[in-house]
This record gives sequence, C-alpha cells and structure tokens, in this order.
Amino acid sequence: MSTSDSFETCHAEVYNLLSRESCVKAMLQFESALAQAEAKVGLIPDSAASAISDVCKQAQFDLDSLEQRASRAGTLVIPFAKDLTALVQEASPEAAGFVHMGATSQDVLDSALNLQLKKVLKILSQGLIRIETALSNLARDHTETLMLGRTLLQAGPPISFGIKTANWAASIRRGRTRIKSAAEDALLLQFGGAVGTLSSLKKDGQQVASELAATLGLNLTRAPWHTQRDRLTHLMGALAILVGSLGKVARDISLMMQNEIAELSEPGGEGRGGSSAMRHKQNPVGSMAVLSAANRIPGLHASLLSGMVQEHERGLGGWQAEWLTIPEILRETSKATFAMVEVTEGLQVHPQKMQANLEVTNEVVYSEHLAAALRTCMGREEANSLVAQLVEGAVASNLKLSDVAAGNATVSNHLKEAELKAIFDPANAMGDSRGMMDRLLDE
Repeated sequence: MSTSDSFETCHAEVYNLLSRESCVKAMLQFESALAQAEAKVGLIPDSAASAISDVCKQAQFDLDSLEQRASRAGTLVIPFAKDLTALVQEASPEAAGFVHMGATSQDVLDSALNLQLKKVLKILSQGLIRIETALSNLARDHTETLMLGRTLLQAGPPISFGIKTANWAASIRRGRTRIKSAAEDALLLQFGGAVGTLSSLKKDGQQVASELAATLGLNLTRAPWHTQRDRLTHLMGALAILVGSLGKVARDISLMMQNEIAELSEPGGEGRGGSSAMRHKQNPVGSMAVLSAANRIPGLHASLLSGMVQEHERGLGGWQAEWLTIPEILRETSKATFAMVEVTEGLQVHPQKMQANLEVTNEVVYSEHLAAALRTCMGREEANSLVAQLVEGAVASNLKLSDVAAGNATVSNHLKEAELKAIFDPANAMGDSRGMMDRLLDE
C-alpha cells in the first residue's frame, strides 16, 4: 500500500469495523458461538444450534429501528435478541427458545466489543510498525546530520537529527508493545449471565464459557468482569499514551516546519496542506490531525476512568458511557496513527537548513562546553561569569563565540588553541549520541 493510500484506506477500514453493522455482526457471532457451545456441552440440541447459527450467518436487521428501540430499552441487545428470536422462530420454531440462553445483555455487548477491538488493534499495529520503520530509517540516514538541540524552545548545543528520530521511533515501539500487553490482558470473553454467576446454566456454565471463548478466539477469564473495568480502561489508556507519543512527534515536526526554521517538510501533493487565502503556505496537515487527536483523547480516557466507579453487579451510566467513548478513542487513535504513517514515510529533511540554523547562533550554543573546560582551570563561578561576558560580547558584536574567546587573555592563559578549537567542533558536542541511537533502535 502506498503512503498516499494509508490514511484514507486504513482509517476507513477502522471506521467500518466500528460501525453499527460491524457491531451487530459481532453480536450475531456471539449468539451463534453461544448456541454451538451449549450444544457441545449437551444443553441444547445440535439441530437447534445449527438453526441458530444458520440464521445468524444471514440475518438482516433494520438498524435504525434497533437503535430507536434500544434508546427506550436501555441496551441494544433487548431489541436485537427479540428480532433474532423472531427470525429463528420462522426458520425453526423448536430452536427459538434456545436463543441467547444463559447470557445477559452485557455478555453480548462486551464480547462483541472485544471482537471488534481485536480486528482494530491488528490494523493499528500494522500502521505503528510502518511508523517505526520510517523513523528508524530516518535515524540511520541522519546519524551525522547536525541540528540545534532546543530546550524550552530556545537554542542549545547541537544534536543529530538521527538521535531525535531514534527517540521518536523508540517511543512508538514502546507504545505498540504496551498496547499488545494490555490487549492480551483485556481481550476477554464476557459471559456471566444475569449477575455474573452463570447460575441459569448450573454446573455446565464454566464449560460453556470455555467452549464459547475458544470459538470466538477470546481469552477466558477466571470470572466475569461486568463491573470490573480496569483491564479495558488500561488498554484504552495504552492507546491514549501512544497518541500522546505520536503527538510529541507531530509537535516537533510542525515546529521544525515553521518558515523561519524550515528544517523539515511534510509530504505535499494535490490538495494537501494548502491555504484558501495564502497560496504560499504548505500547512502541516498531517501533524495537525495527530495533534487534534492528542488533544481529544485525554478527556475521552478520563471519562472511562470516571466510569470505573460502577454499581454492584451492573453499572448504571458508567458502562453505558463506554459505548460512545471507546469507539471515539479508537477512531482518534486510527486518525493519529495513519496520519503519522503518511507524514513519516514522506517526510522531507533539509540538512542545509539545519546547518544554517546552527551557524546563525554564532556558536553561543557551545557556551556550556566552554564553561566546562574553563572550570578545570579556575573556579566554577569565575568560569561561568567569564563565559557569560564572552557570550554577551559575541552577541553584541555579531562575532563567533570562538573568535571572542580566542581574543580574551584569560581564556588564552588557560586553554591552548587546539583545546579551544576542539570545544567548538560540532563532532565533539555529540557526546554518546551514536551509542544512544544504536541502543534505542535495537530495543
């Protein structure tokens, strides 16, 4: 898939997986698997399970009607189960009484959600791997590309663009790993019946649960989790952290795209990043999409944290708030992920501008290194005071700090010409950048 196709195609696929149609399809998958599990355990006839499964494979619902009735019933499952039972009744009257047997509404909705989540997370993971690969390649290509380090938005000593992008790549890799771990913990079957005890299935409840989990490909938990939302909230938190990491990358890229900086450019193309009024502009629209998601998701996740405080064996309000919140978190994560795929795979780097931005500082960004060298020859305060005077002189005279320092008698008394030259050599300012970069990329 080409970079230009990533956002539209992959993001649309995630949207489709979170649609009403996909939700109902996952609910039908649950009901079919439930009937099969109960038949396997011997609770219902094989013929009834087959009839229910056949109907589930081809059932068509009036989604607008379901949604309207759900708003009055309090859950989508009530009108859904009623309509499904009616369809089974038409196909096999003797099987109709076995539809939805032993389950409660939350069993269907939570399990269906996790079936959708499993597919969505697979797509997101593929996008994140593409981002990691693009950033890792940029890091290796720009190991020796010098640029200004910036702290509190002000110029600092030089770094390599390689170490910057390696840090970006590592944060995305950690995010992907965090999501994978949280998903293994959270993508569980929900099956507990009315109050989470499977009492209507008596001694066969756990065996049905085991068969149901295996059929659906969801993990089996030790007990239902109707009002224990910690694992699901943790997974959504992992997604929120990931989008925060993507937002960090987007923030840096957008700042480095400002006209007066001009060290990076997002990919262009027909209809991308222009302005309706200012024709000269190339706006960072990919970074903008990521940053908008990074602004929204903390509030969405906060809603889930609030909703964890649930009542007894079925939540009143907190659980229901998830129905809108979780899909929004997933959509925003998808938007951020595939916008960043597009940005990183087409990012244009301008090393000459990075070098020019270094040179325009007249070497005052090396003041820390000069002070450190002088501290070995004089007191700390004396060295700091002298360097402050030298920096002030360089700025006032628009001269390089190395030239001002070379003309200062005190500096000349303490530092040889070769030592002074080494202080202002960019290669000596890199510290352990190469080692750090290698370690980050090998994580």
